[in-house]
Amino acid sequence: MQARELQCKIAGVGAWGSYFESWDALRALLQGAALPESKNKGPKPTVIPANERRRAPLSVRLAVESSFQASESANIAPETLACVFVSGLGDTDLTDYMCKTLASEYKELSPTKFHNSVHNAPAGYWTISTKTMKAANSVAGFEHCVSLTLLEAMIQCESENLPLIVTFYDAPVSPILQPLLLNQEAFAFSLIIYPMSHDVKGVAISATIQSNTESVWPRLQGNNQYLETLYTDNPSARILCLAELLCQQGNTQTSLRMPFSKGSSMSFRLCKA
Repeated sequence: MQARELQCKIAGVGAWGSYFESWDALRALLQGAALPESKNKGPKPTVIPANERRRAPLSVRLAVESSFQASESANIAPETLACVFVSGLGDTDLTDYMCKTLASEYKELSPTKFHNSVHNAPAGYWTISTKTMKAANSVAGFEHCVSLTLLEAMIQCESENLPLIVTFYDAPVSPILQPLLLNQEAFAFSLIIYPMSHDVKGVAISATIQSNTESVWPRLQGNNQYLETLYTDNPSARILCLAELLCQQGNTQTSLRMPFSKGSSMSFRLCKA
């Protein structure tokens, strides 16, 4: 049976990481630019009111910052967008805090920290800050979170015939979990996608699922050790293979394949709008 093809247009991109503060800066690194001399301290998304921003954990600030960048890049009002947010690990610092507190003699949890610990907290901060009433979805999938979320977002975009924002984010892992989870870098990446039928400028991309086809994550084409480590250790940063494909448009690389689940894979290719 022929696999059904999903199509959409990528009309805007946002990004934030330890050595880049925008999609332009990340794209330069993917294309061979040298790393800046120092790391970024952390995003301060202006769309979140100051009082709330001070209480927002890093995972929230990462997701909201890249999302707002993407909406500005696409020149679209954020309140008009449905959203799909994903983190492979969730907020491990807050998970660690709650486990320690509940295992102690004094079990009173901070209401603010408990509020921020839920997996959909970043999507909640985004929808409240932008005052959107559109649908918000939060996905988890550990090492397969990128491919699962791309499928979710593209199906929603096509079936609802509406644009939406897709945001991938993961913060460094809590020290107690580092023997199990390697990630030591902050990362966020956002895409604004439109249905192919909409008259907007964007990079057209198609996706199909192949069953009975084992796949591994493709190697990045560049030679940047920071990006390689980020790509390997941060589950959400697996989107870098698609980011690199976007950088290659017009060159020889026009497709890639990534793992989807055990025994299946997901293929992407750039196509004509």
